[in-house]
Amino acid sequence: MHEKRQFHRVRFTAPSELVHSNMCYKGQLENISLNGALVSFSDGIVVPQNDECSLSVFLEGDNSVLCLVGQVIYSNFTMIGLKFVSVDAATRERLYNVMAKLSSERAILKYERQLLEREED
Repeated sequence: MHEKRQFHRVRFTAPSELVHSNMCYKGQLENISLNGALVSFSDGIVVPQNDECSLSVFLEGDNSVLCLVGQVIYSNFTMIGLKFVSVDAATRERLYNVMAKLSSERAILKYERQLLEREED
């Protein structure tokens, strides 16, 4: 399989919920980048590739939720890979801060953040 990722991901497990077509699926975030995420599900899930859905990630420690909108890039019965398509500035900042705590590659993370900011302009 050809690697299509443009942003590095960090392993980060957290409870999550994915909403698609008014259906809510409880899952677990497996890894995340500034541009996407991989979520696993213990129960089966069928969400077509290219569909949009919302992802809520429940952050431990600060008792808050990170809410993101993504397009399904990869889907099978137990996993969904998302590319974020709609992230407001405040949420992107919170995501960056979460990743900065987890990533050992802060220079790359900072560069990726600058790329996203340029795309938004």
